[in-house]
Amino acid sequence: MRCGTHPKAEVVAKCAGCRKPLCAECAVTVAGKAWCGECLARAVAPPPRGRRDWRHSRLVAGLLSILPGVGHMYLGLIGKGFALFGLLAASVFLVILYSDSTGMYWMTAYLIPTLSVLFLSYAVFDSIAIAEALKAGKEPPEAIDAPMKAIWERVLLNRRTLGWVILVAGGIGVLHLFEEPLSALTKRALSVDFRVTALVIPLLLLAIGAWLLVKGRRER
Repeated sequence: MRCGTHPKAEVVAKCAGCRKPLCAECAVTVAGKAWCGECLARAVAPPPRGRRDWRHSRLVAGLLSILPGVGHMYLGLIGKGFALFGLLAASVFLVILYSDSTGMYWMTAYLIPTLSVLFLSYAVFDSIAIAEALKAGKEPPEAIDAPMKAIWERVLLNRRTLGWVILVAGGIGVLHLFEEPLSALTKRALSVDFRVTALVIPLLLLAIGAWLLVKGRRER
């Protein structure tokens, strides 16, 4: 490959803006990146008066992050944005499922607003920090951080996790159909009066907790 301006010269880099091949004479290195003269001039030139560059606007990113994940998608971090939005939706779904199956509806009133505020705070401040870094031409801080990557790969894109969620949701739906006769049978056999579906999620959480404790002890 030869330089686009000097065909006889060897290429030493590609322009960070237009990706044009550059020789040692044409390449201008700034902050560890090689630029051609035209792209570097455009990068350092101030925007025209009366016009504002909205591509990496902190204001737009922060406002869009009122719906967690959308601000990150606006900044080009589609995976992280989808992970944030998916985690919030999954958390709300699980809280509603638990409160409905156990009859503890107060959990929906308290936990969902709390989770929403936590996700909103993280999404707004993180998207603003990333937008500021992108606007300054720097690498975005923790654009794909390790915890988010682990959640994305092991939870949201995990077939086993999705399978368990569907299985539990389907099982609770079936139990709802037979809730009255099963509850009456439980009352006659054990002399206790409670919803049969109220046992499903607590028993599942106990099983998961016991499994995590056993696994943690084995890894020591």
